[in-house]
Amino acid sequence: MNRTGILRYPVDIYPVAVIVLTLGMSLLPFLFLFPLWALIPYLLAVYYLRSFTPFAQHNHAHLAVFNRPLLNGIYNVLLAQCTGYQTALWELHHNRGHHRNFLDAKNDVASIVNPKTGTIFSRWMYALRGNLTIHRDSVKIGLQERGAGKRSLLPKLGVEIAIQLAIYAALLYWDWKMALACFIVPGAFAAWFIWWESYPHHLEVPTENIYDGSVTILSKAYNNQTFNIGHHTAHHEKPTLHWSLLPKRTAEILEKMPAGCVHEQYHRFASKQAAETRRLRGGSPATAVATPTAAQTAAAVASAVSQEISRFTGDGATELS
Repeated sequence: MNRTGILRYPVDIYPVAVIVLTLGMSLLPFLFLFPLWALIPYLLAVYYLRSFTPFAQHNHAHLAVFNRPLLNGIYNVLLAQCTGYQTALWELHHNRGHHRNFLDAKNDVASIVNPKTGTIFSRWMYALRGNLTIHRDSVKIGLQERGAGKRSLLPKLGVEIAIQLAIYAALLYWDWKMALACFIVPGAFAAWFIWWESYPHHLEVPTENIYDGSVTILSKAYNNQTFNIGHHTAHHEKPTLHWSLLPKRTAEILEKMPAGCVHEQYHRFASKQAAETRRLRGGSPATAVATPTAAQTAAAVASAVSQEISRFTGDGATELS
């Protein structure tokens, strides 16, 4: 680690470059007129590039990229334009709410297990529920920390949200169509993608201890694209260990991980990964999996939206489900 340079780790130039490139490409349609036939594939390419930015923000939330607070603050603003989420949300919801409780489904705000039924959420429901509850749960965590006399991140979250809204307002004033197409809609997509991609990290594993509570993916191709998110067990063991050092840590603790928790390749479909986990483990599912019908899924989505709206507007606004 470099304690005197601009970057703590020189390798962070790569995620920073991805963020800057994504934002630069997102701004080009504001400056130049694209014909529709060129704009659509261009935006799809930018959307694809944007899908890698949450991994950069995730790592930054655990260990800030820059040595200087001002640069980290600026980087937080840039990251939020790419992912739709403020870094303070990651620090509250993910670092505090998930990492501290990921072995306890009832207290883990990002658990894939439905606390009411003990079954696993469908991937769609998990992503929907996560996006509906992340702000509420983050505020609750911040209030709990403040009540315990700890430094609260709520002021930071408030400032970052205010900056985000101001930037969106300026972009909408500049060109509302491009603001929607280049920032607001893809930001919502990226926020959804965060939950969608998080779903398999703890799918079908026992979660009895830190070494069997996550799925580790060894594929170099996958980890190069995601800044080593596949080394998930090592990351949960040492959350502030720099992402570039996680492969080495995985090698050191590999013998402690059950066979079913280590995969050679990343599986795009969660069902395929779950099947591979069961095959490697040679046993039955670690947790009962819910397989709702289309009608049940639609009804559950409507119910979830209604419940979350009522929590924001009623007495249950701060109650964790």
